[in-house]
Amino acid sequence: MKIRHLLLFAFCSYLLAAQTSPAPSQASPNQPASAATPAQPPQPSQSSAPAPQASPSAQPQATPNPNRLELEPVEKDHQITPAEAKELFRSVDEILRFASKDTGLPIKKKVKRTIVSRPQVEKYVGDKFKDDADRIRFERSELVEKKFGLLPRTFDLHSFLIKLLTEQVAGYYDEKTRTMNLLDWNEPEMQRPVMAHELTHALQDQSFNLEKMSKHDEEVEKHGLDDLDELVRNDEDSTCRSAVLEGQAMIVLLDYVLAPQGGSVEKAPQVVDLMQASMDKSRGSPVFDSAPLLLQEELAFPYRQGMQFIRDLLVTGGKQLAYTGVLGRMPETTREIMEPKEYLAGHRVPPLLLPDLSFLKKDYEPYDAGAVGQLDVSLLLRIYADETLDKRLSPQWRGGSYYAAGRKGAKPPDRNSSAHIGLFYVSKWATEAAAQEFAKAYADALPKRYESLRHVHGDAPERLQFMSSDGPIFIQQTGNAVVAVESFDEADARKLIEVGLKQAQK
Repeated sequence: MKIRHLLLFAFCSYLLAAQTSPAPSQASPNQPASAATPAQPPQPSQSSAPAPQASPSAQPQATPNPNRLELEPVEKDHQITPAEAKELFRSVDEILRFASKDTGLPIKKKVKRTIVSRPQVEKYVGDKFKDDADRIRFERSELVEKKFGLLPRTFDLHSFLIKLLTEQVAGYYDEKTRTMNLLDWNEPEMQRPVMAHELTHALQDQSFNLEKMSKHDEEVEKHGLDDLDELVRNDEDSTCRSAVLEGQAMIVLLDYVLAPQGGSVEKAPQVVDLMQASMDKSRGSPVFDSAPLLLQEELAFPYRQGMQFIRDLLVTGGKQLAYTGVLGRMPETTREIMEPKEYLAGHRVPPLLLPDLSFLKKDYEPYDAGAVGQLDVSLLLRIYADETLDKRLSPQWRGGSYYAAGRKGAKPPDRNSSAHIGLFYVSKWATEAAAQEFAKAYADALPKRYESLRHVHGDAPERLQFMSSDGPIFIQQTGNAVVAVESFDEADARKLIEVGLKQAQK
């Protein structure tokens, strides 16, 4: 249940199309009027972009007071002049040096750079949508997400992707061509903080080969239903990797913004909370703001939680841990991103792999599969119940996976019908009480997901049984495990519950 590569590009585009701007403030008696607050954006001259300050006494120092951090949309319709393009090209090298010094990631080669027009960007977006291997899974998993209740039944994921991907672009690093793409219609000063973010990706690429990582993900997506274990593992792995990469780039962006006043996230970690509040409050993207909670949270997670995760590593272990250290020992679950203390303590939750499901082959064919991590559980609980339950229960997650199978020969009446898709979901919890609470929340949410739902009295008191517009539903909690089976025949459902509980209790 992951929305990743295509949408990450889109969200980064819109997010970085906004700049940090300070709220009006009064200079304190002890602070020169010219000294900026930590939220003050850099004011590079026409001849140079901000670089790390060599001498603390060279300019007034800002006291990191928590001020508002606001986002304002990019002014468009500025045509870059040849002189501005030349200056932007020169800035690439300066900002790359800033990012290298800030992260400790070495510059191994010169980064290519180019100016692109709107038509060129639109073509890039279109080609990325057509070529990205995730697109196939997006379209296939759309029904699964609707069946889980994570997307409205009538939501058109394909149309949403197209709109979001073309809504706003702020400049981007293309890992395949290893090129920094600058825009010919945005003010140069608006593009420089974006470059700080994107050139961090260039440095990550030079040391860790981002294209190789992407190709691995594409291969898993392409062949995943032939290797369910790898598909489940990669769901959480790739989300964590995105959070680390984007989180590092967000911290460098903030450091770049704070550098003219001698500030940094390391010196003023609370600025990340200000940025977080600004991201929550002021997004400025009509398409994004209209999206279901699932898409908003999946898109924001690598930037928002990734930024907080890297900030906590930076405060705890300095730059070595926050950059090269974590890149060499990646977190493996979204739990570690959401709760950095778990990563720092070395607490790993092993993936809850799927059991042998070969007995389904006679009547069903594989449709989709993957992990259900702590992030996914958090979303389920927020949609099924409320944030209070989410905050209390999602930290108790200790593993989860799902498998969807299409009934052979079944023809759905319309594109939003999911009756022909069987869903098997197994989850593991820290305690039996947590498992009981999750099973109840899952059952209580069924009326929101299905029409004509009615409770059925089965022959097993420990098993909840319902009949819905999509067929029978079974939910069983045993010990610290919960298994939900939807739209499978009763005999198959019983077998799925049996193997699911056995797998969770290994």
